Amino acid sequence: MIRFIVIFIPIIISAVAQIILKLGIGSAAVGDGLINFFLKTLTSPGVVLGLTLYGLGALLWLIVLSREDVSFAFPLVSFAYVLAIILSAIFLKEHITAGRIIGSILIMAGIFVIARFG
Repeated sequence: MIRFIVIFIPIIISAVAQIILKLGIGSAAVGDGLINFFLKTLTSPGVVLGLTLYGLGALLWLIVLSREDVSFAFPLVSFAYVLAIILSAIFLKEHITAGRIIGSILIMAGIFVIARFG
């Protein structure tokens, strides 16, 4: 059980970071000019927090890589896609299509197979 906790913590952090980045970027648009876009986004507290979480997730992922086969652990990262869909529906009020739901179910089935039969 602890094995999966260690694997899924950085995965969850990465999915949460994605939502925070989206919230942090707000209404910034590349149409305002590339330099203005980067200045606005890189000074946004949400973007800074999101990037910090990504960094933390990457550091924690190094622990996973030191303990697990890449062929086992890396496919489990696909759980971040499923979690991002759920979190985007909750926090960003995004519409989740039937295709995304079906895709998420297929991803979860793949994760189950890898986790169960490794």
